[in-house]
Amino acid sequence: MDANVRASDYRSTVISFESSTFQFVVGNVASLAIIVFGDLTSQAQLALAAFVVILNLASALSFDNGIGGFSVLAKDLQNENSNFGKEAGKAPFGFFRIFCLVICIVAAVTQLLAIYA
Repeated sequence: MDANVRASDYRSTVISFESSTFQFVVGNVASLAIIVFGDLTSQAQLALAAFVVILNLASALSFDNGIGGFSVLAKDLQNENSNFGKEAGKAPFGFFRIFCLVICIVAAVTQLLAIYA
């Protein structure tokens, strides 16, 4: 496979994962600011709780997609006898997927507890 195509695939996967991270951080910081500084009525609590759940679900799916992209690239590069592919093939992508899912669940649960506390 052409080296430029591999580099392009890698860049697009990195950008996808970075945009997932940006979405997660900005969305959760915004919701935390609303929880801390907002005077939430029961309707506002429900709307914010829905936002928090949807945000973290979307973030978990987006992280999983990005990590899946890295996993596929690592397998493709391993088959081409690439040093980067050999090292990337050793990465525990399954653990990374579980870790990102746990982080998203913890963020959602703690914010829900803060909303209804």
